[in-house]
Amino acid sequence: MKIIAIALLSVVMVTANAEEKGSMHDWRHDGSSDDKLSNLVKLVPGTSHWMAEMGDRYQNLYWAAKQEKWDFAHYQLEEMEALARIVSRARPNRAETASVFLDKAIEPVEHALSDKDWGKFEKAFSVLRAECMACHAKNDHSFIILPEEPVWASSPVLNMSK
Repeated sequence: MKIIAIALLSVVMVTANAEEKGSMHDWRHDGSSDDKLSNLVKLVPGTSHWMAEMGDRYQNLYWAAKQEKWDFAHYQLEEMEALARIVSRARPNRAETASVFLDKAIEPVEHALSDKDWGKFEKAFSVLRAECMACHAKNDHSFIILPEEPVWASSPVLNMSK
């Protein structure tokens, strides 16, 4: 009887161990193509993830231009454009408003930066801000209000003395 109980207990333990390993299944390696795609889609961050970075870039763009660090300002604008394109791809429902933002906001700022003209930049930055706000409103986020003149920059490049 002891031998039967031990054998039965061994079978139960082996089965439980196999089930436990099965629950630790790594879909990235062992999953079907459908499982992999489904899980990857679930892992794509929401728009707020990229908008936090967009806000940093917005501030840094302003302060880089104000400090006449034109190349750094242009870099910030390029990154903002790339983020808007990522949002379009990752969140198709936001693609139309992101496209409007790209069409209306980027070019005026590019010209101002190329001309290295603070006065022209201020006007273009105002357009950029207005397009940000319009995009927020169209996506039911009008409560997110950007400052006309950011009070600080998040980049250490802009917060170092000259």
